[in-house]
Formats: sequence, structure tokens, C-alpha cells
Amino acid sequence: MGESIYQAYEDEIECLQEEIKILEQKAKETQIYSQEFLKTMHLQKEMFDVQNPESWKYSTTDLGAQIEQTESQIALLTQLTGIGFSQHTVTTVSEGNNKTKQCRLSGCSHSLHFELEFELTEIQTEKDVITTVTDLNIILELNDVYNLSTFISRTEERKNLLMFFRTFSIFAKWYEYRQVTFRHFKEKYPQVVRLPEGSSGEYMVLKCSKLTGIELKIFWKILVSEEGVVTPVLDLLTKIPTEALYFDTGKIMDNAPNSFRCLLRLHGIEAAIECLIELCKEP
Repeated sequence: MGESIYQAYEDEIECLQEEIKILEQKAKETQIYSQEFLKTMHLQKEMFDVQNPESWKYSTTDLGAQIEQTESQIALLTQLTGIGFSQHTVTTVSEGNNKTKQCRLSGCSHSLHFELEFELTEIQTEKDVITTVTDLNIILELNDVYNLSTFISRTEERKNLLMFFRTFSIFAKWYEYRQVTFRHFKEKYPQVVRLPEGSSGEYMVLKCSKLTGIELKIFWKILVSEEGVVTPVLDLLTKIPTEALYFDTGKIMDNAPNSFRCLLRLHGIEAAIECLIELCKEP
């Protein structure tokens, strides 16, 4: 088999191994898969030790089958972690016992895309190879990135790739859930529900058909702390004509936000929103 064919397999396997390392660590943190699965992954990596080409004893067919199996493992890890990679490039520079890798990684978590540029420095010691992230730049294709800006800045300072993946996957899951929920209620109750910023916005408006001029605005923010804690926060604002306030002797509109928070605690997000829509729509 020609050297060019071996080199092509080496390049593809090295890229797959890099993806496996990141996804495997993410899955370890969430403690989703079993020890048997971990053993399979370790055996997979041992068979493709790019640092030891002499250990390669496979035909083209064998290598192709192993690559296909590795890709299926990556697909499973993507399903478990919610993170998938679409492009990965590495440029390596060696200086003595030290090796520096300039990496560019693109992918998505649920419906949100990301791009990472980072530098890995490998230092060879007598006993082991120590790998550290020495530079990190995070690029997101997201309109309301301000909710993540403080966290992103802190993560870049700490050069913490794992914290980014853990937090971003949770954020993306809530972001997608909010989109799906808003879209669901808009399609189900088009006469009551408005989405001024579309399904990717942070709020929805409910028009009260029973009482002219009254609107309920549901805000759904996804807050992320510097430490990577993701917290969904829902609240309710009311809009009522001034003249109608005189008839609200029971302070129903004033107490509406507290009542909505009680509904959230008792019934969850979708059921709480459904209750408000039922109050607003035509009988």
C-alpha cells in the first residue's frame, strides 16, 4: 500500500482521535455511559496509535472498517453530549521536546453553532507528556450573545475548554427548548400569541381577546454566570389601559406576576403558559 494512502488514513484518524478526546471527557463528566463503552473507546485508540506507526498491521479494508466504527462511536457520543463537530484542522510546530498545536474546531450544540481557535502545548517529561491550553478564542453565531459574554470572557481567560463545552451544551439545550415552545404556542394559538422577535426571541405576547387593550408579556431569559451556571428565568409583565385599572379592585393585574411564578413551580413552563393563554383566548 502506497505511502500516500497511509498518510491519508493517518490524517483522518488523528482528527477523529482529537474529537474523541473532547467528547469522551464531556461524556465522562455527565457520567452517561458504562465502563464497557469506555473500554471500547480505549481499545479503539490503542489500535490507531499514530505515534507508533509500526503497530499498524491492517489492510486498507481493515482500516476503512475501523474508521467507520470510530465514526459511529463519535455519532453516539454526539447524541449523548449534544455536541457535534463539523470541521477540525491542526497545525503542529515542534521545538525540541516541546510541541505546539494550532487548532481550529467548528461544530454545533443542538441548533447553535460555535467555532474555537486554541493552542495546545505538549511538553515531554521523563514520565509523561503534559498538555496544556495556552490560548483560546471562542466565536459564536448567536444574536443574543450578551447573555453569554461574561462567561465567554472568563472562559477565554481561564483557557478552559471543558467548562465551555459543558456550559454551552446546557445553554443550547434551553435555547432550543425555548424556541420549540414559543413556536408550538404560536402555531396552536395564532390569534392570541405574537412573537415580535420570532421564535428565537426572549419573549412572547398574549393578546387578551376578552378584554380590549390588555396584553400579557412572558419573558424567558437564559442567564449564565461567570462560573458557567445556566439558569432559565421566566417572568410576566402586564399591559392594561389606565381606565381599566379602576375596575381592577381585586388587584388581579398587580398580582399576576406572582401568580404566574406559582404556576411555574406547580405545573412547569408549558402548562403555566397554557393556563395564561386559556385565560386570554375567546371562549
